Amino acid sequence: MRINKISLIVLGLTTGALSCLAQNVESSASVAPDSSFEELPDLQASEILQPAFLKGPHHTVRDSVSTGSGANHFVIESEFGIFEADGNEMLVRRINEINAIAELKNVSRTDQFKSALVTAAKSPLVSAKNIVTDPVNTISNVPKGVFKFMGRMGDQAKNVGKKTEGKDPEGKKLEQMVGYSDAKRKLAIKLGVDPYSTNPVLQKELNGIAWASFAGGFAFTAATFPVGGPAGLALAATGASSSLNELVQNKSPADLKILNRQELSAMGADGKDIDRFLNNNNLSPTVATAFVLNLKSLNGVANRAAFVRVAGETTSSEPDALFCVLTSALMSKIHGTDKPLERIATIGDFPVGIAKDGTVVLALQWDYAAWTSAAAACTSQIQDLAHQSGNKGVLVALSGQASPRLQQELKSLGFTVQDRVSPGPLQ
Repeated sequence: MRINKISLIVLGLTTGALSCLAQNVESSASVAPDSSFEELPDLQASEILQPAFLKGPHHTVRDSVSTGSGANHFVIESEFGIFEADGNEMLVRRINEINAIAELKNVSRTDQFKSALVTAAKSPLVSAKNIVTDPVNTISNVPKGVFKFMGRMGDQAKNVGKKTEGKDPEGKKLEQMVGYSDAKRKLAIKLGVDPYSTNPVLQKELNGIAWASFAGGFAFTAATFPVGGPAGLALAATGASSSLNELVQNKSPADLKILNRQELSAMGADGKDIDRFLNNNNLSPTVATAFVLNLKSLNGVANRAAFVRVAGETTSSEPDALFCVLTSALMSKIHGTDKPLERIATIGDFPVGIAKDGTVVLALQWDYAAWTSAAAACTSQIQDLAHQSGNKGVLVALSGQASPRLQQELKSLGFTVQDRVSPGPLQ
């Protein structure tokens, strides 16, 4: 998709609400009264989703979809339980995981698998078994994803996050040495799912089959999983999905850390920022590698290290991590069109691109954007940045949908916003 050259677009939000706003740098239009803004709506899944995502052989998405924090909030009913998905990207991931769970359960009913479990139970390595039953932390009511990163755009002082020691995402060292983790990674990639997913149901099934393969000699082949996940799905949003899949399948987390450290260092990232990024437990090996691949594709763009610092300091949840990956993917997409980037700047905790022609580029992973009362919150910061860049305009690229009212208001002010740059499961 080509990104047309645009005059000026500004998107703003505060910690109290999420919204979109465009305002001409050369004008000083006042903020409209609250009565002139729209409330964030509840959408209908049946109206916004492609049929394959709305309902499948093992799932149905509830029709009511709330919007907020920059994300569509879905509830997925399945024969394996009820799953929540914060955002379009997470919906795709969860549906793919549900399909994978179905395949894994079918395999666990076979005589070959049961026989392998008997063999595994007699193995001297049985003490290495460490199936995680509930790796998902309770979701806290804290800002997540785009909400967190944009909500602090006005902060003048940076709060450096505490360094967290990276935990071993693959468990015990013995498992790594004897191949359990290798078997699990290959199995997950075969099914098109992330071996480091936070989905506890998926993890239990993956661990069971991987254990039977590792300790019981169970061989899973192409015929073992005739369906698998949706064809062509990448593990995370990146323009180099085949490279990502290959790296995650064939490299341990330790090896991925080494590779990612080399790439980040080559981009000019500070050693402490790299350590903080690589040791952030909320950035899984898959997500971290996808992010690095996205930044690497911004070849020649200066100050990519700023995004590395923000990602390492600010990411404290899965939505935060996906925000980093999806935003960097959008930047990469824009960079490859008619708006190549020259450098990355930050406003508070939000990464902003500066194009070679001086255009300020806001690439936003945003499922549904409306014209709300908080729309003007960061206008002054965007204006200042646009002014510093020579008032060449601001381009905002939304991954999802902008409301008709938002587009109308922007048009009336002489602004343009391009939405659905990366629509994912949307119609």
